[in-house]
Formats: sequence, structure tokens, C-alpha cells
Amino acid sequence: MKRETYRLVRSRRKTLAICVDADGNVIVRAPLRMPQNQIEAFVAEKSGWVERTVEKQRAIASGRKRIRLTPEQVTLAKEEARKDLTRRCRRFESIMGVRCGGIKINGAKSLWGSCNSKGIIHFTYRLLFAPEPLRDYVVVHELAHLVEMNHSECFWKQVERVMPDYRQRRLALKQFQQRAVIMEGTESYEDRERIL
Repeated sequence: MKRETYRLVRSRRKTLAICVDADGNVIVRAPLRMPQNQIEAFVAEKSGWVERTVEKQRAIASGRKRIRLTPEQVTLAKEEARKDLTRRCRRFESIMGVRCGGIKINGAKSLWGSCNSKGIIHFTYRLLFAPEPLRDYVVVHELAHLVEMNHSECFWKQVERVMPDYRQRRLALKQFQQRAVIMEGTESYEDRERIL
């Protein structure tokens, strides 16, 4: 794989990594002082995986819906997301017998939600663009972390108790994430590396 076919990002990391973003662009992350020939050898070794992943990502990207929001639209989406997700949390809290420590809305690009040790749940406003059953899945997922702060078998039993079809919803959420990208203003796809 030629140097022109990937973007090299050096940082204080200790290991080499290759990732392919949502549009099929290849990013190689390397330690600051790693010799170029060592990086090239690593990329060559992983070239088969890279080529398959690039092809897959570009095929997905060709059918992807792109939603670009103005700053005003982002503000409105955050307000609407706060109302919608708070309502969903209250409904599922009573079903699950839990109570979160608060709900915060952010602009996360790669996480739909997260729960911290204080029981505060963070949701990305981008979740507002997902179908309602998928929003419910993310809410139940995060509320289950109030009982199990991990992804153990016990955690998934908590989710399944409330949402027996969670596996299908989880898959549908991944598919939605591949089909629709919500961006702010001049945000580029280079900022949206595939993490999930």
C-alpha cells in the first residue's frame, strides 16, 4: 500500500493502528518516533484487511444519507432531544425500577449514549434522528448501566428483561449509523472515524 493512499497521524501513542473512516479513507496512527519503514511494513502486512474494509465502507457510503445541520438547527435538535429522551428515560425508569442522576445532551459523534458512576446519562442529540424503537433501545441500554456498570451477562439480562428484542434493535442501530450521518456545519468525514 503506497504512502499516498493513507493519512499518517503521529502522536504520543505507543502502538501502531489502522482505521478506516466512514467514507473508506485509511488513517494510520503511529508513535512520534517510529521509523517510516516500520510503519510501511505494518501497513503492507495489513493490506488485505485494509482493502476489504475500504471496499465495504465505500459501498456503504455510496448509499448513505447525509444530514448537515446549521448551528441553529443543532440548538433546536438538542432541545428536542432533551425533551424526548427525558420522557423516554422516565417511562423506562419506572419499568426497570431505577432512577438516573440526571440527563445531559451532547454532540458526541461516535457514541449514542453513556452512563457515569454518578448515574448521569449522556445522550448525543444525534439520537433524535434515529427511529423511535432505536432511541428506546439506547435509553434502556444506558439505564441498565445503573444496575450493572459493564457489559457482562448480567447487564444484557437487565436489557433483555425489558426489551426481549434488543439484539435486533442493536443491529438496526448499527445499520442506521451506517446509513445516516448527521453533521454540523463544516464538519468533515475525517472527524467521523469508524469506531463501533
